[in-house]
Amino acid sequence: MNELVNFVEQSFLKQKLKKNCHLLVGVSGGIDSVVLGHALSQLRSKYPFDLNFIYIDHQLHPDSKKWSTTVKRLAQKLSIQYIYEKVTIDQDLKLGTEGAARKHRYLAFQKHQQDILVLAQHEDDQLETLLLQLARGAGSKGLSCMPEYHEKLKIWRPLLGVSKHLIHRYQQEHKLKFIEDSSNQDNKYDRNYLRNKVIPLIKKRFPQFATTSGRSVKHIADAYNHQNSMHAELYENVLEGSNQLNGLKLKKLSDYDMGNVIRFWLNEHQVLMPSIKVLGQIIGQVKKIHSESNIKIKVDHFYICSFNQLLYLVKNNDASFKKVIWTSQKKIILDNNRMIIIKNKGGQGIHQERLKKNTIEIDQPRNMSAKIKIHPHQPARTLQYIFQKNKIPPWERINYPVVYFNNKAVTIPGIATDINYLCKNDEAGLSFELRII
Repeated sequence: MNELVNFVEQSFLKQKLKKNCHLLVGVSGGIDSVVLGHALSQLRSKYPFDLNFIYIDHQLHPDSKKWSTTVKRLAQKLSIQYIYEKVTIDQDLKLGTEGAARKHRYLAFQKHQQDILVLAQHEDDQLETLLLQLARGAGSKGLSCMPEYHEKLKIWRPLLGVSKHLIHRYQQEHKLKFIEDSSNQDNKYDRNYLRNKVIPLIKKRFPQFATTSGRSVKHIADAYNHQNSMHAELYENVLEGSNQLNGLKLKKLSDYDMGNVIRFWLNEHQVLMPSIKVLGQIIGQVKKIHSESNIKIKVDHFYICSFNQLLYLVKNNDASFKKVIWTSQKKIILDNNRMIIIKNKGGQGIHQERLKKNTIEIDQPRNMSAKIKIHPHQPARTLQYIFQKNKIPPWERINYPVVYFNNKAVTIPGIATDINYLCKNDEAGLSFELRII
């Protein structure tokens, strides 16, 4: 058996993939993905897996549509199903052109991925990634680079330990046609600069550098995975509810462990990691957390906020909604992904006779000092007090629906209703209930 095919086979067996699994191979038409696709086709008779090729047209090169025909012909020649997917790249200033293209490429892959996505990164690609991460001052996660198999994302990279020389040799042996993308010679892109200028210079002095650095990456990845499992335990210890962190427990950790637990938390919610400076600000605030703390630090498209000594991850969006006048609807959809359900209830809720004499509006809190009498033997309480007592975080209060009768706050759905408007046990009532859509 061919050396490269044997390498792919050994990688396939190592992953212990399920029988009859569906392999979706990203084929750009370049030499690496063409060789990978062809090598996998040689194993189909031996292993019962379903093999598909997908070509992603980023529309960044005038010949990108033409390149798709090269991939399509290869798929037809090998009797493999071919998928063409066109994506439009937005100008993401944070990610840059390369990063934005990568984001849209993976979204397109996910659209068609059933079991395993197979990509053609090889030994030199891993070295490029390592050098880029070093240039960015990455920690152990970044320096772990690309795994051969990503269990969570179901991405398999069987050529990660294969040299570029072996790939070229396979292509020549099988006379495979491939595309030369002229943009790969444009050294304004960091990865191209490393590939074309830096790595050849390193290899001239250290010929096995890609192989030996690949071993170092594996050592770093092993250390990171061990470290990550330890921080996962710490994370579970400080986790409150579905996604809050207990600030009092968190502040007892060392700065190092606290930072890693916060990173773990953000990663669990697919939030881009903060800079060292911002992470330091978060740690500094957590170390001083108390019952009146009001932490609010922006991270990616979220804010890390505190309330009652808990840390929350709050999406940075406008949760406001337009005022709604209620007539007789049984359901009201608000603009902030919330819904009010109105139900008839005997002996419960607002007296239905009161509904006939008032203009009823559902609005955001108009005045936090407005009062609702919720207990016969206690003074009326402000909306601010009621929200605080019911542990509603400040960022949720400002957009929380309140039912008003002629501009008088009467009920906060799901929390409190003014007793002066409640029906008696033998009277017809109406309840306003809040639902998240």
